[in-house]
Amino acid sequence: MSHLSILPTVFTDLERLVQALYDEGFTVEQKTELQGFADDSHSVDVLASQGSAMPLGWTQRDDGTIVMHGDIQRISRQPGLEQCLQRVTRRYALLHAIDQVRLGGMGSADLILQTH
Repeated sequence: MSHLSILPTVFTDLERLVQALYDEGFTVEQKTELQGFADDSHSVDVLASQGSAMPLGWTQRDDGTIVMHGDIQRISRQPGLEQCLQRVTRRYALLHAIDQVRLGGMGSADLILQTH
């Protein structure tokens, strides 16, 4: 039997996370419930799904950190999910870097974006 697990992440900005998920092709809902096995569910700030894959959720804690929620046993069987989450993380980091340049947090900088 599987259940919802909570995993720490490096994310600290929900809006940036939502944008990264959208950019990587996820359908995103905010302030909803993540359903698990049987009657197991958890309130989440962000719920993301892609195709027929099991949805993932994120909540922001009082200290500003964001944690991911998901049925790890079931989602671990989804091919390509790890690579997809890596792309979301890279997108999040890119959006953060762009924001830092825009806000002047990096002083004077040239930003060059390359796609492969």
